[in-house]
Amino acid sequence: MKKILFLTAVLTIGFNFDSYSQFFNSPEELIYYTSEWEGERFEDGRPKVPEEILDRLKKVSIEEAWGVLRSKGYNNQFEGNWEILDEEEPIVGRALTARYMSKRPEIMDRFTEKGHNQGRVGAMNSWPIDALQQGDVYVADGFGKVVDGTLIGDNLGNAIYAKSGRIAHDQGRP
Repeated sequence: MKKILFLTAVLTIGFNFDSYSQFFNSPEELIYYTSEWEGERFEDGRPKVPEEILDRLKKVSIEEAWGVLRSKGYNNQFEGNWEILDEEEPIVGRALTARYMSKRPEIMDRFTEKGHNQGRVGAMNSWPIDALQQGDVYVADGFGKVVDGTLIGDNLGNAIYAKSGRIAHDQGRP
């Protein structure tokens, strides 16, 4: 059984809790939607998977991980096109996920206004990065955006590294 080399997929599937910075009005709302979680949480309400579990996941095969997920009813959570970034070192961490929708000016204006009213700074693509903690793995779905550049340039890549200690890999570049 081949060991999984890109365990972020498991964490994304098993612990896919978006930061309230984009979708929820408060940590309490995020806690409500993830109320099955009984462990420790970050200040923003995200479940904090213990380090011991993350260390154990480095040794789990993809087949073992899928077995656990299926036994919990997660039968249809799948994202294809994963790429192995480093065959020697699995990427394991708490996944902070973001999904970027196509730009519609009237909706973008309202999201930006709401975010700024909540104390967010800068553009929306930096908001989930602001929520990263050391050891987090940032996973963003940009729906294949490549027109006018990708989602992560030098500044945001450096911010991801500073906040999480993880190197940013942009798979959406042309």
